[in-house]
Amino acid sequence: MVTGMQMAMRLLFATAVGAIIGFERQTKGHPLGIRTNVLVCVSATTIMMLSKAMVAETFQLYGMIADPRLAQQVITGIGFLGAGTIVHSDSNIKGLTTAATVWSVGCIGLVIGFGWYSLALFTTVLVFSALFVMDHISKRIDRKSQTYHISVTLNQDSKLFFDVLDYLRGWEVSIDHAEAVVEGEGDAAFIEFHVKGMERAQTLINNLKRKEGVLTIKFR
Repeated sequence: MVTGMQMAMRLLFATAVGAIIGFERQTKGHPLGIRTNVLVCVSATTIMMLSKAMVAETFQLYGMIADPRLAQQVITGIGFLGAGTIVHSDSNIKGLTTAATVWSVGCIGLVIGFGWYSLALFTTVLVFSALFVMDHISKRIDRKSQTYHISVTLNQDSKLFFDVLDYLRGWEVSIDHAEAVVEGEGDAAFIEFHVKGMERAQTLINNLKRKEGVLTIKFR
């Protein structure tokens, strides 16, 4: 039987784990911060201890094993909580890491409730490493693979218009739209294209700014 001191130690450990991981999420402006992660981890720990106690007491009193699936219900419930943080915007999906984090915290809480401190500590280190170390790696990959859309407005000068088109083709960008039109009192030309990689996009924008006759450059 788990003593009161052991219960308190497990709950304090769960509080520390939830606070550490929640701190990382909150400092980056994500919705599930310190309080949420602490609540999830402590609650999961409590449920696991309750589940173990129910199994042990039922066997001792009645000689039969109780249904130990409380932990499974916790994981299901945390899944719904995490799903609420996922946001779909156009072709982008945000909140997946936060959802995965709170699910991981719940799992760690269950492990702590079971009394497996070494596994809980090791898992916490791995989760924290994934959030901190791999975040930098992920951002570097995104900078190289993300697609950026650039719109350029030019003076209506046929030579400039085709010079810019030729220049862009030399960079092997994908041109979405190129058109010379008359707008109000003045003439203007428009070129829209997209390019992969932050560094290439910034270099293109800087080079286009130097060209005389370029009026505006929009970047997204």
